[in-house]
Amino acid sequence: MTYEETARRMASSAAVVKLICGVANNAAWMVVLDAHDHAKRCRGYRHGVKHQFKAAIQALKDYERRLLYAEENRMFHLADMSEKVRKKYGDISDREYYDFWASMGGAAYGRTRPLLTSLWNKYRLSLLRERVPEAEHVAWVMVGMAALELAVAMYGRAIDECVNGYQLPRRMVEHVFGQFSLAHVSALWRKALLALCPGTESIKPTPLDERNIEMGLEQLTEAWINPSLLYSSTMDTVEEFGEIFRTKGEQRKSMREIAEVEAETMRELQS
Repeated sequence: MTYEETARRMASSAAVVKLICGVANNAAWMVVLDAHDHAKRCRGYRHGVKHQFKAAIQALKDYERRLLYAEENRMFHLADMSEKVRKKYGDISDREYYDFWASMGGAAYGRTRPLLTSLWNKYRLSLLRERVPEAEHVAWVMVGMAALELAVAMYGRAIDECVNGYQLPRRMVEHVFGQFSLAHVSALWRKALLALCPGTESIKPTPLDERNIEMGLEQLTEAWINPSLLYSSTMDTVEEFGEIFRTKGEQRKSMREIAEVEAETMRELQS
């Protein structure tokens, strides 16, 4: 494979990773912020436990800083874009471009909020049956854990798509796009959850609760990996952030391109 062909495939891969992680990572971030608010209402949120949660939140901020200020494999540096891509956008900063990308998660979060609330209730009912204190708040912390684990899984799917779909070496793909992984954040959040409520690791839900929780996790997973959610969240964001585009025409063109890619993806899935 020539250098030019590798570069072309990596550019296409970057678009895939930024689409999937733009939805999953940023939606998970919003869930985690909700969950952290609930964690702070628990009596056990103090001293070492508080430190564990703060470490997880700091890891999220560090992840964002790495994406914004990376010195190599820069994904949000406008000056690195090709002239064709750069001309879509107006006089905006890297931060504004990043915020535009991150807002894809907000759109997905809003669309799937009922599924998140449903999963919370399934966790809550199970914890209540086990007489876990402050079940209402602990259940949200568990939803945060589920969202982070799902984001990590979706990052893995994106990497697999780059490796298999574009025939690129896994080591190279993981080196370039590893900055999008929330695995470290997920591990820290799990540690904080267990510090807040140690019994959650040993709880054995009733068969009914276990089945309901599994169903809730499956429903959320199916929603977040659904191409319709990925593209509709992107479309919503493009509509909302019209000011980042150079002209209204460029904004409309971007919306047409999203619709065309979505239509092509759906045709491939149905064939």
